[in-house]
Amino acid sequence: MTPLFQPLKRVAVLAQNTLREAVRNRLLYNLLFFAILMIASSVALAELHLGDRDRIYRDVGLSAIAFFGALIAIFVGINLVNREIAQKTIYTLLSKPLYRWEFLAGKYAGLVGLLAFQVVVMTLCFLGVLWLQNAEITAGLFQAIGLIYAELALVTALALFFSSFTGSYLAGMFTLAFWIAGHLLADLRSFGAHSEVEGLRALTEALYWTLPNLDRLDLKSEAAAGLTLDTGRVIAAGAYAACYSLGLLLAAAFVFRRRDFQ
Repeated sequence: MTPLFQPLKRVAVLAQNTLREAVRNRLLYNLLFFAILMIASSVALAELHLGDRDRIYRDVGLSAIAFFGALIAIFVGINLVNREIAQKTIYTLLSKPLYRWEFLAGKYAGLVGLLAFQVVVMTLCFLGVLWLQNAEITAGLFQAIGLIYAELALVTALALFFSSFTGSYLAGMFTLAFWIAGHLLADLRSFGAHSEVEGLRALTEALYWTLPNLDRLDLKSEAAAGLTLDTGRVIAAGAYAACYSLGLLLAAAFVFRRRDFQ
């Protein structure tokens, strides 16, 4: 095997092991159960509403996939690195011919693969509800779900970045805070633009352009309304998530390489 493919093989092996470990996590199944339950509950919610029932099915389903997917990414992701440190297995892994960036890449690839499976399961349940209720299934739904997965991959990169230099509790709090803030950046920017406090506008503008702007990936409302999504906007949003995730992974590798486990 050429030297070029050896790191890829090591990353793949770590990804498989990470996937096996994550599958044993009971929290994963609890969150998946509640996600499916919430998707199914859209039928009851639609019965209580006098408006467009199809839109309620789509809105609740997409929101459930995004919300519970993010919880899985955060609370499973923060333990990817710290569990290895707490159980001292990090010493065994790093004593082998394995670079630290390969360790992080393998952990990330494993969880992203797990999230893909989770999103597929939730999507099938979502489509099943739409089919049973004779609701229209549009191409925009699949585009919105694709961007939800891109957001989950970005949130996972956030969790891995914070886990590279801090414990599980702080990593979870930081990731959760950034996830919430990422959906409020547009409102925060608008507030700063209309504020008379000196320097607040510049601060909110800086936060808007530096923090992960998850609103760019949120097209659930348009998809739930049955609107046709702009393909260029979807591609641009996906590229933004990919570039930001790559930047976070590079930063995590840089920090983790200098971390002392003594």
